Amino acid sequence: MQTTYHIKPNEVNDSLMKTIRELFKNEDELTITVSSEKKSEPVQTSEQEKEKLFYSLFGSWHGEETGDELVNQIYSARVSGTRDIEL
Repeated sequence: MQTTYHIKPNEVNDSLMKTIRELFKNEDELTITVSSEKKSEPVQTSEQEKEKLFYSLFGSWHGEETGDELVNQIYSARVSGTRDIEL
C-alpha cells in the first residue's frame, strides 16, 4: 500500500504520525520518503545573453548528403496529383 501526503512542514504533527501508524499497523516494515517540491527561482538572463542564445539557433545544416542530394530527396518526396472531389 502506498499513500502520498502533500503537506506543509508546519502541518507535521502527532496527529499525522498517529494516522500513519494506523494506516500501516499491519505492515512489518514502513519506508517513509520525505522530499521537497520547492520551485527554483527563475534565472535572470540579460538581453545580451538572450540575443546570443537566439543567434546560436541559426546555422548551416550538417549532414552526410551534399546540397544536390538533399534537393533531389526533397523533390522526390513531394507528391503531386489530383484528387477526386464530389460536391
